[in-house]
Amino acid sequence: MAALNKALHRFTIGQVATYGIIFIILILVLVPLLWIFLASLKTQNEIYQFKWLPDDAQWGNYLEAWTTLNFGRYFFNTIFISGINVVMGAFVASFTAFALARLNFPGRNILFGLVLSTMMLPFAAYMIPSFFLFRWLGWIDTYTVLTVPFFMAVPGFYIFLMRQYYMSIPREFDEAAKIDGCGPFRIYWYIVLPISKPAITTISIYIFMLNWEDLLRPVLFINSASLRTLSVGLALLNQTLEEAPKHHLMMAITVIFIIIPILVYLVFQRYFHEMGQIGMGSTSKKESG
Repeated sequence: MAALNKALHRFTIGQVATYGIIFIILILVLVPLLWIFLASLKTQNEIYQFKWLPDDAQWGNYLEAWTTLNFGRYFFNTIFISGINVVMGAFVASFTAFALARLNFPGRNILFGLVLSTMMLPFAAYMIPSFFLFRWLGWIDTYTVLTVPFFMAVPGFYIFLMRQYYMSIPREFDEAAKIDGCGPFRIYWYIVLPISKPAITTISIYIFMLNWEDLLRPVLFINSASLRTLSVGLALLNQTLEEAPKHHLMMAITVIFIIIPILVYLVFQRYFHEMGQIGMGSTSKKESG
């Protein structure tokens, strides 16, 4: 009992208030997610009843939504597009950041400033010119329009993040590699890239999330039902609910839509946390210096 009282005295009022706020936020986040999951196991009639648990869990809702609503095809399209953009986007961002961080050439800082300026330009500002350009190229209603423009013009934030990570790597690695006869690309591929797993994984998670939940670009550039993504399918399903209510199926698809990014984060969270620790460490070094 004395040990318990001693442990309780260690917590200040501020700490108790902080943990209390965190607990409330956690409840506010988890309760809607729990309701969506339980609703996905109900029948259509049970959705409108004021009860949490279904009378009989309808696991067949997932199979029905997956097959009858063609969400299996939408899921494949989303995974395929996200996968290409993750691999190619991470490569382009890291390679560009390597040049801006490790190579010395005229105008390097100006180019980096231009990269940063793109972070202030939203997609809505140039989506109409992009549409006319892609239509002229014949890319509309193809996988190409959702992949090539993205990784060839990867968002500047990812380049900035990779550059800051590369700036923290000692220059001695480059100098030792040059003595052994390595050029810039071999230094990037064999030395810098292998020790950049935390940064690469972090921007890969960001790129995956951006493409997984993207709705504007698929709606703007895709017309064929066979090329739709999950986000477009959910939006279309929501529009048809008034004609043929299928809220239980929509909840089942929503669970799948939510659970995939959560699983991706859980698998790679170690690298994500390492990136945060490296960032805080470099910041503290700058402050102490």
